[in-house]
Amino acid sequence: MKLLPCPQHYAFLVVALLCLSGCQSPQKKESVFSPEAQESWREDREQLTKLHRSGVCELRWTDESGRRHFEPQVDCDLWWQPPSSFALQFSKLGETLGWVGGNGTQLWLFDLLSDPTQLTIIEPEAAENTLVFGLPLEGLLDGWQLQPLSVVRPRSPDLVQSRLGPATLFATGVGQPPSRLATVDGQLEVLYSGWNVIDRAQDDANGRSAGQWFPERVEWRLHAPEATATFWLRQPRRPLEQQRWNRLFDLDRLRRSLRPQRTSIVPEGLDPGGSAKTAGS
Repeated sequence: MKLLPCPQHYAFLVVALLCLSGCQSPQKKESVFSPEAQESWREDREQLTKLHRSGVCELRWTDESGRRHFEPQVDCDLWWQPPSSFALQFSKLGETLGWVGGNGTQLWLFDLLSDPTQLTIIEPEAAENTLVFGLPLEGLLDGWQLQPLSVVRPRSPDLVQSRLGPATLFATGVGQPPSRLATVDGQLEVLYSGWNVIDRAQDDANGRSAGQWFPERVEWRLHAPEATATFWLRQPRRPLEQQRWNRLFDLDRLRRSLRPQRTSIVPEGLDPGGSAKTAGS
């Protein structure tokens, strides 16, 4: 015969559930960056010097044909040199899967997952329609908060202008770095956590370490086409840190090193309604 639990057991269960719910840490409330906070953050970003971060990422994206892809535990390195030179390397077990970069004049994408392997050179105006593992190529630097974001217009003081489109910055406290960037069209969110000072810069007039804040965790969430990418970037790997910086942003040297089998150029006159390229498809 199946015994029913006694009322005391029900009472104990209710108390336990109430305790568990009460012990959960409350969600931190976000507030929109005020115009004053925006100005302070712009000044901080203007003081950024070159940086190198290493870590891992997890990539989920949908390619142009609608196929879903998932790459867990991908090694990645990010190099940044103001005003607009950058390199982002994806690798696994020592093998480079992709390399994204730019020098302020051109952007490029080495897709070493495809067969044949490909190099795509993207003119600046065409970058808006280019996706790299589901991420918008044109907005990578803004999404990582590596460049100052200007005000959209005086009538919209809460909005900032980015290469991802007009967006809102949020923070969980006064004087804190951003916790989230959300575009006005609702298509993209970038979440930040684990901000730290990677190289202590000269303190500003308020005694705050200026110019070297960088988040350890950055999560991209795109809705159309659907894609998520989470990066955990910390101290650089020692062997990679010794590379000469000018090699990282030199397209000719990269081409000789990575040896793509095909090369294509996406011109500035690309139809805005089309998609230029999706890496890893």
